[in-house]
Amino acid sequence: MSLYITDGLISILSSKEQKTNMKTLVSWNPTHDLRGMDEMLDRIFNGSRTTNASAVLPIDVLEQDGKFIVRSTIPGVAPEDLDIEIENNVLSIKAEHKQEAMSEEAKVYRREVAYGAFSRSIRLPENLNLEAVDAEFKNGVVTISIPKVEEPKPQPIKISVRS
Repeated sequence: MSLYITDGLISILSSKEQKTNMKTLVSWNPTHDLRGMDEMLDRIFNGSRTTNASAVLPIDVLEQDGKFIVRSTIPGVAPEDLDIEIENNVLSIKAEHKQEAMSEEAKVYRREVAYGAFSRSIRLPENLNLEAVDAEFKNGVVTISIPKVEEPKPQPIKISVRS
């Protein structure tokens, strides 16, 4: 199937219809138009557009093998520059991706890497052993593992009845 615009009308044609209606149809690719608009904005702002790093810090939250696991990709930050803490049952990941200095002669053609301070916080469930938290940083991915605490099973209490 293809999308075509003729005389201001949009047509969606199947392969069979395309062969029989081979008039002066113009193919339209919306992603191509959006890419062109992005490049135009880059030219307008001289390639100086940047994004907010906090908006792009993705996390995975899962439970596996009796542990609560939070995983996040944090490229461009050294492990010693990460600040990970838990306060009031809220896990926070904080860091700063610093921009490298460039000479004044450098000509920037495209700038897409986000720089600056970022943080991400999530509320943790109550049944975790916060004294045994482990964090590992490998290949730009930080993995925080927190063992779950088994909740005590309710024990029946036998009550004797007096007469």
